[in-house]
Amino acid sequence: MLFDDFVDVLKIPDKCVMSEIMGSREVNTFGIYTADLAKEIPGSVWFKTFGEIADYVAENAKPGDMVITLGCGDIYKAARMIVDRLK
Repeated sequence: MLFDDFVDVLKIPDKCVMSEIMGSREVNTFGIYTADLAKEIPGSVWFKTFGEIADYVAENAKPGDMVITLGCGDIYKAARMIVDRLK
């Protein structure tokens, strides 16, 4: 139901790096996947693992960039991996 709203909001940042959608207690009854969002958001990328996300951000973030990890579940693990890769 909120697919178009997610697309609109995720177009706001200069770059949008996404992980797989986490359905902690839900079954994906609507068949919506991160790849579907990425197709609608110019310049976005998505990865299956937090390690891939951390590698991408570490390789592409420039001095002065703001990197925000946002979501439910254990996305904080990606943030820690990014910091480790930038040391």
